[in-house]
Amino acid sequence: MYRHVYYLLFVVGLIGFGHRTQGAESVAAATVLDRPNILIVLTDDQGWGDLSLNGNKNLETPHIDALAATGAQFDRFFVCPVCSPTRAEFLTGRYHPRGGVFSTSAGGERLDLDEVTIADTFKAAGYVTGAFGKWHNGMQYPYHPNGRGFEEYYGFTSGHWGHYFDPVLEHNGALVRGS
Repeated sequence: MYRHVYYLLFVVGLIGFGHRTQGAESVAAATVLDRPNILIVLTDDQGWGDLSLNGNKNLETPHIDALAATGAQFDRFFVCPVCSPTRAEFLTGRYHPRGGVFSTSAGGERLDLDEVTIADTFKAAGYVTGAFGKWHNGMQYPYHPNGRGFEEYYGFTSGHWGHYFDPVLEHNGALVRGS
């Protein structure tokens, strides 16, 4: 069975740390005000009913509930039984086999290089992009998050359970120690 008993929060933060604009400061300020900051939260092995905002009375998720209350919620995304294909679908908006992802190992987790990612699209629109957490769509460049449109990356690029406890993390390709 591919399901795990853990819940790993993967935060793909396509965050507008600032917007790249050219010209006078007033033009830059107007552009920043016209565009929202965007934060997307994608979690592993979490069911719809695992959040208090969806009616679960057995646990409280106040911070996630607050984000949802002040932002947009998308509740029609369907996932695969394992993580890499789900991530590939999220990154491209396409059915995972079309992007070459069919597994979580042996190269089946790597997204085809000709696929346009959500990070590529946001970057082209002037956003600064970042991904934080578990990646599991290719470890080395050009499959690495920094090679797929994300300017900032902090997390781990592999996936299997041995990395969830005491992980070795990286920041933009340089290894750092997690805690």
